[in-house]
Amino acid sequence: MARYRVDELFGEDVVSTNEADADNALQAVEDVTGKVISPRALQEHWFRVTDESGTIHEFSVDAAPAKVFSK
Repeated sequence: MARYRVDELFGEDVVSTNEADADNALQAVEDVTGKVISPRALQEHWFRVTDESGTIHEFSVDAAPAKVFSK
C-alpha cells in the first residue's frame, strides 16, 4: 500500500484535504469519499490525488444517469 493525498476541489479552490493508504489512486479517493468515482475530472467538483512520488491523478464523482422507476 502507498500513501496518497486526496484534495477535494470546487473549480480551482481546495475545499478539503485528506490522506489515505491504498493500493492505487482510484481506491484512495473512493475510500475518502465513500462514492463511486470516475477516472476523469469532468465536473466543477473534482478530486486531485497525489501519490508519494508526486504523480497527480484527477477524478470526479461518477455521474451515473438517474434510474427511472415507472409503474
